[in-house]
Amino acid sequence: DSKYYQKLNPSKFAVFGHSCGGLQALEVSPDPRVTTTLVMDSGVVTPGAMSKTPMPGGAKQKPPMGGAMAVGKDILQKLHAPVIYINGGEKDIAYANGMDDFARIDKVPVAMANLDVGHGGTYSQTNGGEFGRVAVAWLQWRLKGDETAGKMFVGPSCGLCKDTDWKFEKKKID
Repeated sequence: DSKYYQKLNPSKFAVFGHSCGGLQALEVSPDPRVTTTLVMDSGVVTPGAMSKTPMPGGAKQKPPMGGAMAVGKDILQKLHAPVIYINGGEKDIAYANGMDDFARIDKVPVAMANLDVGHGGTYSQTNGGEFGRVAVAWLQWRLKGDETAGKMFVGPSCGLCKDTDWKFEKKKID
């Protein structure tokens, strides 16, 4: 027997990913089995944005992953479950795309949490640092119904709302 026997609820699960992995998470999020999505340091590339973003040394940009990541903004209208974006603020290369996604999502609860740390997040810190703390609270709330964890996101004086290190926005959560 697995040590996880009767400890996992197969009817509730999350998908999440960092950077290109965030796009992969969004791509599978329309699956009806998905309970919530976490998009970390990511956002769907706005059409035409790749060709406008300067590369170091003037190098030419190529489609990401040889064109394999063909996730379009239309995926955002197919979402059916709550989503949180945890991004690294304006220094994050994915900031503009993530903010555009947040603006476009209007059918499901969505949160945007930005901490001014750039694209690498806080993953190298113990337990994932601040990004890990926020992600775990989101999962505890969305997958386990933990209302204490939910206080980080719910209400006008939610935990992230009051935390001056974070820029937090939300829609359809309260």
